[in-house]
Amino acid sequence: MYQHWIKLLVVLGALLSLPQAALALSCKDAQTQSVRRVISLTDDIYVSTGDLTPGQLLWRSENYTVTFRCVDDYNNPSGESSYLYWDPAQMMNQIDPSIAVGITYKSVNYRLVKGERQLAGAGTSPPANKANCTQYWNRSSASRCATSQQVTVTFSVYIVATGAPPPASGQVNSRGTYDLFQVDGVGGLNDRPGANYRAAISGLGRIHFISCNPDIQVRANAGNAIDFGRIPSNRARAGVIERSVPFAVEINMTGPNSGNQCNNRALVGSFSTSHPVQGGTVILPRSDSGFGIVLADAARPTSEIAMNTAVPLGVINSTVVLHDFIASLKWLSDTPRIGPFRATATIDVSFR
Repeated sequence: MYQHWIKLLVVLGALLSLPQAALALSCKDAQTQSVRRVISLTDDIYVSTGDLTPGQLLWRSENYTVTFRCVDDYNNPSGESSYLYWDPAQMMNQIDPSIAVGITYKSVNYRLVKGERQLAGAGTSPPANKANCTQYWNRSSASRCATSQQVTVTFSVYIVATGAPPPASGQVNSRGTYDLFQVDGVGGLNDRPGANYRAAISGLGRIHFISCNPDIQVRANAGNAIDFGRIPSNRARAGVIERSVPFAVEINMTGPNSGNQCNNRALVGSFSTSHPVQGGTVILPRSDSGFGIVLADAARPTSEIAMNTAVPLGVINSTVVLHDFIASLKWLSDTPRIGPFRATATIDVSFR
């Protein structure tokens, strides 16, 4: 009886392990079938030691857009969604403790916590015929397989200070390649080698901490605030820009404590807000306000700036860098809410 019970446990364990595998997708770059992209810091990044408070933005990449194709390689014919799974190899805790790396997806910043995920889109849909089992790189012998789908994802990588002191050498000592996310199905991570796309970052050793502490100010028609004045609500027409107000971001290097190690460094800004955001660009005073505020570079007044997206500001020249922007009130409804409103945005400035 004892031996029979042991055998029963082994069989039961094998049966319990099957459902986990049965829910996995294989997702690759739709154009190249690549399953790996390493975003490498190829240029030195210089970070001011003047503001290393937790969450302070130190660097942001450009936007990357990838279209993935997913196939049902474990026979889940009803179809399933695809997700971005953060920190798939549990590597984030190996990065220098003075910095943290994250992903911006749909204009939202995400810290890469192992086990957390964000929906990307439909990975597969219910099957149309048996041929789905041999589509693309899928070579399943199952009786039927879900239909392959494509999903397009746009993301950027950001680096923030954690509040921990920087390395004594002034240079980040993380020299490896660190996996950021894996594209996979609802059942968790597919562990087949080469089956699923991963994005990674390398070159963190190019981050240097320097003495560079500029004074950053916003110059607008009401000091550091923008006043749109009184606007009649009966003018509201959804989609129309009602009023625009110029403002500028001033980076001043003439102060006695500004430091002297950042001359000729390129400056990059990134706007963020604690208010609701519609479409990644429209800051809402309230979710039901019926209007919002959009920001644009003065040189490109019709191109709305997405929150948490890098915007070039200029090059430090030991004096003052001034970059012009436009804030506009945009109607989202023909019947907006009436009354005073306030919305705020923050600009973080970093070096390249």
